[in-house]
Amino acid sequence: MDKLVRLQKEKASLKEVRQELNEVINSSFDGIVISDENGVIIHQNPSYEKITGLSVKDCVGRSLRELEEEGIIDNSATLKALKENKGVTITQKINTGTMVLVSAVPIRNRHGEIKKVVNNVRDLTLLNQLQQEIEQLEKQKKEIDKELKMLKKQKNPKLSIIAQSKSMKEVINRSLRVADIDSSVLIQGASGVGKEKILELIHHNSVRKSHSLIRINCGALPENLLESELFGYESGAFTGANKKGKVGLLEAADKGTVFLDEIGEMPSSLQVKLLRVLQEHKVTRIGGTKETSINIRVVAATHRNLVKLIEEGKFREDLYYRLNVIPIQIPSLKDRREDIIPLIYHFLHVINQKYGIHRRISPEALDMFKYYDWPGNVRELENFVERISLMTATTEIGMEDVRKELQGNDALQTAADKTKIKSPPVKPLKNSLANYESQIIKESLGKHDSIRKTALALEVDQSTLVRKMKRYGIEK
Repeated sequence: MDKLVRLQKEKASLKEVRQELNEVINSSFDGIVISDENGVIIHQNPSYEKITGLSVKDCVGRSLRELEEEGIIDNSATLKALKENKGVTITQKINTGTMVLVSAVPIRNRHGEIKKVVNNVRDLTLLNQLQQEIEQLEKQKKEIDKELKMLKKQKNPKLSIIAQSKSMKEVINRSLRVADIDSSVLIQGASGVGKEKILELIHHNSVRKSHSLIRINCGALPENLLESELFGYESGAFTGANKKGKVGLLEAADKGTVFLDEIGEMPSSLQVKLLRVLQEHKVTRIGGTKETSINIRVVAATHRNLVKLIEEGKFREDLYYRLNVIPIQIPSLKDRREDIIPLIYHFLHVINQKYGIHRRISPEALDMFKYYDWPGNVRELENFVERISLMTATTEIGMEDVRKELQGNDALQTAADKTKIKSPPVKPLKNSLANYESQIIKESLGKHDSIRKTALALEVDQSTLVRKMKRYGIEK
């Protein structure tokens, strides 16, 4: 009788221990799968289903070899452990799209024979996502480091150029590379895009930075005056000339940089003389015969299409190729809208400091600025920001302030009107959520070949999914 009581107590104790072990296994955050010595799954905990999407019905009682053959898993840690007679760790891909790390540990009897294999399963999907995020952050860090290096290279803050757009960053990078090369540069772009900013960036990062930077606007002077400014003249060369003569700007720029702005406006006769200077590196003053050697770098700029001018016979083709050794094309502001708001903040900061005011711009006004095409480019944007900052009576510049300064500008008015209609009407949150849920269900059903697998992927009960499909009128 005592022996029976003792056996009953041991049985109860064993049952309690087994129950506790099951509770421990089932409470684990990691997935746990136990198989027998033949590779047949005899138990899996709830976490395994959450991680992989494979239910008890899918796995328990089935051979891992079958799961491999059916493509449910790509390889089995249990089978590998049984084959190699030792613990193994592998990465495993589930047909639900989940990637897991599986460690298989053999459980042996007292004779050293494997009786069971315990698999510990951890989700690698999140780790892979984190790895991708880390790689993305590393990429962003490299880009930021590159920008900081570029800004440091600019040295003078006044030479810094506001550039968030990819196209403008490429222009700056190209300009900095060109700065180290002593070749002629042709800067092209619409009026007001910032050609002189690029010129300054090139000059102040070149080997000529300690020498003169002389600017000449070829379209601002009549032909005879432009010639005397460029080449200089000897005493008595023409009526009204200085008795001592005058050194030309090309000669005065020796060892430095000459900027020929609006080169497309240069008269044909002067184009010939400029070409000779670029070819021979010598200049002769008006009324003189003596040639003076000069060492200059020429940077030219224009908003005109020089190729078209060549076709029209208004610009020399040989001069074009002499100037266009390294071309730099600056995009218009409408083609790099990412730069508009950073430029506005930059101009506001400068204006606030200059006039001792504290202006800011409302989001609605900023939207209007983004919609406008800015035909005058950065110059027009800067002038408009300064004007509106000085004319508004309040701290915040709003849409009404913008309208007051439109001054009959139809294009700017159209941009302002667009900000009223750019946002779609607000829908009730409940309707928006329902539409989004319906869209997700449709997309998921298209990716999986059964409702059951779709429910697993969405981590909802199959009955719940069926009910929602009926509600939204979705059919598989």
